[in-house]
Amino acid sequence: MGGRANSFDRAWGGRDRPPPDGLVVRVLRGVYEGPGSYGVLRVAASVDDVHAVLRALPGEGYFPALYGRWERDGYPPPVTLSPVWKRPEDTNSPGDLPRDVAGAIRRNPEARTIVLTRSEAALLSGEEVPEIILPESENPPKIVLCEWEAPDIIETEAAELALEDLVRANVENVEMSERSRNPSVNLFGPPVFGPGAEAEYDEVERLLGLIGVEVNARVPLGGGVGDLSTLTRGWVNVLLYREIGESATLFLQDKFGMPRITTPMIGTIGTGAAIKSISSLCGLDRKDVQRAVWSELSRNAKLPWYARLAPPEAFEGRRAFIFGDFTYSLGLGHTISREVGLSISACGTYMRHLGRDFLFHADTFTDDAFVSDDPDEVASRIESSRPDLVIGTHLEEDVADSLGIPFLQFCPPAVEHAFVEQPLMGYAGSSFLADALENSLRRFEERSGPPEEPEMPWSEEAMEELEGIPTFLRGRAKRLAEDRAKDLDEPEVTREVFLDSRL
Repeated sequence: MGGRANSFDRAWGGRDRPPPDGLVVRVLRGVYEGPGSYGVLRVAASVDDVHAVLRALPGEGYFPALYGRWERDGYPPPVTLSPVWKRPEDTNSPGDLPRDVAGAIRRNPEARTIVLTRSEAALLSGEEVPEIILPESENPPKIVLCEWEAPDIIETEAAELALEDLVRANVENVEMSERSRNPSVNLFGPPVFGPGAEAEYDEVERLLGLIGVEVNARVPLGGGVGDLSTLTRGWVNVLLYREIGESATLFLQDKFGMPRITTPMIGTIGTGAAIKSISSLCGLDRKDVQRAVWSELSRNAKLPWYARLAPPEAFEGRRAFIFGDFTYSLGLGHTISREVGLSISACGTYMRHLGRDFLFHADTFTDDAFVSDDPDEVASRIESSRPDLVIGTHLEEDVADSLGIPFLQFCPPAVEHAFVEQPLMGYAGSSFLADALENSLRRFEERSGPPEEPEMPWSEEAMEELEGIPTFLRGRAKRLAEDRAKDLDEPEVTREVFLDSRL
């Protein structure tokens, strides 16, 4: 694993996560990220010819169910469960890790790389990873052990490290191959379960084709182990999703001198800037690229048209609250503030290990950039900032609904998966964003009638009861109590009125 620390320090300016003093357990109404093994499995399931062995308790085989519900392709996920349990030495039941790995290889002869990952329970058990002896074969698969796993490394960071391990395992001993004859790039995007992930790759590949640039490999989703071994044929690495591809592309840059593009391809400005950088690194004719971009702007990119021709009152004084991952939150923040003209009341992320870098970028378009992985704190920030639009993950939907604020679920994690995916990146994605904003802000106009009456007074006892309500339900509870007081012709909301409104 040599060189990993240097790559991380340059990528993020050092990790913000302090070493854990112990295991802290919090009970939340939801979490933004799962355990590290979940991130490893997402990456492994994205790459063809990779099979994962999950060392976990017998009841922790949750990933196959999630995969089947999300992917809807009828194929089982490439995962084998190796249970952590004590068993008699003479039993043939699963649980012996070397034997389980050997069995996974026999049952999946097409697998060219085996990834071993451990659940939190397996990590906390203190079990050492034994030596893995592969069955004899002409072309044995590579083994990736994920030796960096620890309970405090959670989903996204683990996915990033696992992808770097996969890339290293397949190109570490490969000489720099000759670049492809025609200009080509490697697309590093989101893994499985990313909202609209495949559509994002498709849209960027379509745009690059218009300027004469081919896609050498999609990583991790849509590519295979064979593609990883030919990454050095690409002229440029394009990071569609920095959360997952950052370390892998830094490794390729250090070892092979491969340049990389990190501009989020969200909105017309971000997309145009990325295309300009790619075309420059590929030595393309500037005028030809401009003609292709102008054609797209006139036909498929409707966000500038919407921002220019919508009535001024659609944006004047309107404020948006954005919360989510790293790439989408920052890309949407830049786009909505600079291209549309909405004010960003606050923008945050739950990815603490990327917090310093996130704050550096978010500070350019909002005065309230923050990092938090506590959904209740995020709910409190939404309520206090009083936005006209909330853009976030599925965990912010209840908050927005409680406060009567339009909501757009653009940031992972998401619980909904459309059969027909829509991209948010590229010029087609900017049109999709324009439609979503138009529908949301129109809803705001429809619900905003005459000025609201002054807020009804509340007794101290009633306020104490309100503070006991979860933050994400507090707005709805407040409205119901005030409506009940009006129905009863009460001059204020008392404790009795509040409790009555909840029946």
